[in-house]
Amino acid sequence: MSWDQRKNVKIRQEVYINMERFLPSELSLEILSRLPIDEVIQCREVCTGWRDLIGPPSDPHLHLQRVSQSDGNSFSSLSSHTAANDPVGLLFSLKFPLQNGNQIYYGEYQNQHSYKLKRVNQPPTISKLVVGSCNGLICFSETNHFGVHEPSCICNPVTSEYVNLPRLNVKCDDKVEAMVCGFGYHPSTNKYKIVEICYIQNQPLGHVKVYILGSGSGWRDIGETAYSLRPSRGISSSRSPFGTLANGALHWLNDEDKIVSFDLDTENLYLLPSPFSDPAVSRQNRSKLKVLGGCLCFVYAIERLDIWFLRKKGVSVSFGVNEQDDFDKLNWIKEFSIPFRRGVELCALNNDGEILLVGYAVGYAVLISYNPQTGSMVKLTGNEFRNVFRNVTPHVNTFVSLKALGEKCRFRKRYDVNPAPNEIRIEPQPKGLKGG
Repeated sequence: MSWDQRKNVKIRQEVYINMERFLPSELSLEILSRLPIDEVIQCREVCTGWRDLIGPPSDPHLHLQRVSQSDGNSFSSLSSHTAANDPVGLLFSLKFPLQNGNQIYYGEYQNQHSYKLKRVNQPPTISKLVVGSCNGLICFSETNHFGVHEPSCICNPVTSEYVNLPRLNVKCDDKVEAMVCGFGYHPSTNKYKIVEICYIQNQPLGHVKVYILGSGSGWRDIGETAYSLRPSRGISSSRSPFGTLANGALHWLNDEDKIVSFDLDTENLYLLPSPFSDPAVSRQNRSKLKVLGGCLCFVYAIERLDIWFLRKKGVSVSFGVNEQDDFDKLNWIKEFSIPFRRGVELCALNNDGEILLVGYAVGYAVLISYNPQTGSMVKLTGNEFRNVFRNVTPHVNTFVSLKALGEKCRFRKRYDVNPAPNEIRIEPQPKGLKGG
């Protein structure tokens, strides 16, 4: 640590100590909960009062409270946000010339100001993809030579904990020709679950298996399902094999644009209605499922990027939906229609009402902000992202501990030798973009 760094740490400690001495604990907790997670870790080392106030790393209540307020579930409407100052956390997968595989980075976007991406303490991913992120835990899949994505690992880059999941055990004469999977959390049960639905060659029904973190029971066989998520033969499908988490359930689109959902509480499979059904269009793979502002969204790209929100009839809020109990009250409402459809992926909705998108072109990718009120677009990344990134995933750093959940986890060592930079500074571009 340099002299300037030690001086800054000393000044910060003096400020924190004065806060601890003169401010009520409730106000101190509110301030601490708004700090980046790495600074909260430093705050625990300042004094015993703050260590007790923040709690141990295995107790994630401090930042989970902020997560619940800033993940979109607190929005009263799309035009009225209660946490406009909270940034949007994103995971990026970057490719570097001297590195074998892609490196995972984390960054927080806020109000188009410059910001940094920090390298996640995770080995470069070669055949791994991000299945999903939930309360700071990241689930990775391993891709075999048949193109089947199987959940393989859960980690928390903040606590450096990780656990390798048991791999699928099938008979030698069987062949898994397709699989969909997902990772999620249900607040009513306080359980994290990994779900996989595998399709064996020459067997018409899918086999559903569930793994509960900390249960110690491994993969449980839930049974068979008649809802097919197996790609149709002879049709090239780009449907994501990873489930979209919303309303306490995982959701997948099949080749007919039907939404197959798995309730993480009851462990029931059911079908959700789509905004519309056109088999001819469905086979063109124009539709995707996303989450914006805590709400399940149906994204349809043809002339424009149309975004439909799933809500209860007569209710404008985006949360509090119980899909099975409220089934007859559910309704799809088209909230946005963006004039930018070619090579664009929906990413997130920030707390200022801006939509973040990822635009892909040959050799590079770009992060874009779209303002639905003005119709303007701003390019948020430039030449620093010549390294192509994929699988941009919303993510929030937390203290959620795999060990505290009951998993026999390992601890990731810090990689000192790595061709990828520790940080990448992002400077928003001054000029706007036109749709096309």
